[in-house]
Amino acid sequence: MTRMAVALGLLAAAVPIAAAVALGMEVQVVSVRAEERGPSDVELQPVRARLRRLVGYRSFRVVQQERRQCTWRNPEEFVIPGGRSLRIMPKGLHNEAVMMQVRLFDGRRRLVDTDVRLRNRGTMLLGVGHQAGRADGALIIMLKAEAQ
Repeated sequence: MTRMAVALGLLAAAVPIAAAVALGMEVQVVSVRAEERGPSDVELQPVRARLRRLVGYRSFRVVQQERRQCTWRNPEEFVIPGGRSLRIMPKGLHNEAVMMQVRLFDGRRRLVDTDVRLRNRGTMLLGVGHQAGRADGALIIMLKAEAQ
């Protein structure tokens, strides 16, 4: 009886893990405005050097952020400032890396169309050049993914 109880306990402990994998992943999309001069948001300090290497600007401000639960193999679309959209399709989790398809559109024009392997809980940066209607600065999209 004791062995059976232990086996049932192990099975019960395994069920939430399997259910968590079935949920998919949490995606956070943060749109950041980069400019030559000005203050930077405190929350961006940990990635400021990385942002600066990407676009060469010195000031970084969050202009929009969205966090969403995404299920495996189902595309999700995020609205990005400047008339852009980011479409993500989570494909799976392998060796602590999230695999997903990432497409960035400016209206109907594709700016990015790639498959990404991102370390679980990692961050990917996309620099998209000048923001629509503005000659100075750039827009950076920070894509964070965490398998649930």
